[in-house]
Amino acid sequence: MTLRYSTGLRNHLAAGGSFKSAFQNGRIEIYTGSQPATPETAVSGTLLVTVTNNNGAHTAEVRATGTIALNTGASGSIDTCTLDGVSLIAAAVPFNTSLAQTAADLATAINDHETYLNVKAEVLSGSTVTVTAPRGAGATFNALVLASTVTTLTKTDVNMGSVVAGVTPVNGLKFGTEASGAIAKLAAQTWEGTNAAGGTAGWYRMYGSVADTGAADSSGVHIREDGAISTSGQQLNLTGSTTLTAAAKTTLNTWSRTVPAA
Repeated sequence: MTLRYSTGLRNHLAAGGSFKSAFQNGRIEIYTGSQPATPETAVSGTLLVTVTNNNGAHTAEVRATGTIALNTGASGSIDTCTLDGVSLIAAAVPFNTSLAQTAADLATAINDHETYLNVKAEVLSGSTVTVTAPRGAGATFNALVLASTVTTLTKTDVNMGSVVAGVTPVNGLKFGTEASGAIAKLAAQTWEGTNAAGGTAGWYRMYGSVADTGAADSSGVHIREDGAISTSGQQLNLTGSTTLTAAAKTTLNTWSRTVPAA
């Protein structure tokens, strides 16, 4: 077995995200049996334990969303688009063929214009652009004003958190400060879980903070890391034994990941 990153994780890293931001406030699940072929494959085996901060029940993060709906018009432009007063586009987006295509162009313009707000935009249906808060924002983006100005076109803006309200995660795993290309678990946290079943730990899946059931992910959107388990020399090392006893606690005393220099 080997370390495998999901498409969602690789896209996150490729677009300027970090390993820490990907998995901050997430969880680890340990299973029996063999590791799936890819992290997009549904989990298999028996779930032995879910590791969280101090064995607490994990509340998944919900990312706040707002929308910009293009309602009518066959010419003109979206002149400005701002969130909390910060411009989300580098230049005006002209009408292009249809409202749906213009909305798609606006989403692309938002995604291509990086800001510290780090939001993502997409057209989920019709001519409405959905703007989503970054991972880790939790409830902090709720009620931020999403505003646009247009020429000729008509539109409707809906503020962040009004379409989907952001929820701050609870009892997720946290990471410490990076050093020499490596990052480790936050020393102040206890990464622990009560074993739901007994058996031999075969592999693990680490999840990001957003809700993820571990089902097949054909769209490649979920942030996941799959890897091997042993008592030493693997991506996740257990203390003493890989045999877990039902109702006992499993504690991960150490955890780290290193970005190679070459």
